[in-house]
Amino acid sequence: MFTGRRDVNALKAELKEVDALISAHPLASQRTRAAHAIVDKRQSRDATEVDKELAADGLPSVKQLGKVQASGTWSWWKLHRRKMKLEKKIDSALPR
Repeated sequence: MFTGRRDVNALKAELKEVDALISAHPLASQRTRAAHAIVDKRQSRDATEVDKELAADGLPSVKQLGKVQASGTWSWWKLHRRKMKLEKKIDSALPR
């Protein structure tokens, strides 16, 4: 009985680590999120106009955002998948 409790605590500790990794991930940074918000709200899809607005706010350019997105998507997906699996394990391990 105590081993189950210890396992849940270990899973919760691992989940806390995964949450920290997600928070520290480049795709979760405030600058990246703010830049994505500007790109998403722009009616014009002209990259030059969007880049000017991003530069005015001191944010990464469209090209830099693309690089961050391309290089970070796989690790971002893996972290969130790991988080979901841990949450399911914790939920199924807890008594109902």
